[in-house]
Amino acid sequence: MKLDYDEKSPLTGNHCVLVETDETTGLVSYICMESGFTTHEKLTNGSKFVQNYEKNLTQLMQDVKFIDTDRNLTWYPSFIQISGVGMLYVIGTSAANMQWQVARVVDLVGDERLKYPVPGNPKEYYTSRLDVENAITFESLQFADALDMLYTYTAEQESNLEKHED
Repeated sequence: MKLDYDEKSPLTGNHCVLVETDETTGLVSYICMESGFTTHEKLTNGSKFVQNYEKNLTQLMQDVKFIDTDRNLTWYPSFIQISGVGMLYVIGTSAANMQWQVARVVDLVGDERLKYPVPGNPKEYYTSRLDVENAITFESLQFADALDMLYTYTAEQESNLEKHED
């Protein structure tokens, strides 16, 4: 994936950050395409917003966060989920052994669905699940490769949908 980068990364020191402004809210967000870490203007270090934000993160994501002292922003590993396709997420126990994984969503059919009941609905079952057992693992600085893999899964899914429409 070849992109035109906007800024230098405070994490890697390289020119590998994409900057995007949400047209609706005006919120500016940043993603380092080498490290896979991301932030936005509301993630100011020590803020109430960060405290609330971290309540929804894994312990690993909180442990490996990066404080950008120049901008006073807190950066976290990316978490990308594409409905019906797959997910890109971080694994490990510390920054020293952090890796990226990409897992596909697989359909559940027949009796296999019975293994995956919907909590609170005893007669409902999920129709798909994330196939973490067969996830592909990438090293910490291979985020762009992991993202390419997720996009490959997306393209395959779109191609399969087009074939079924014909």
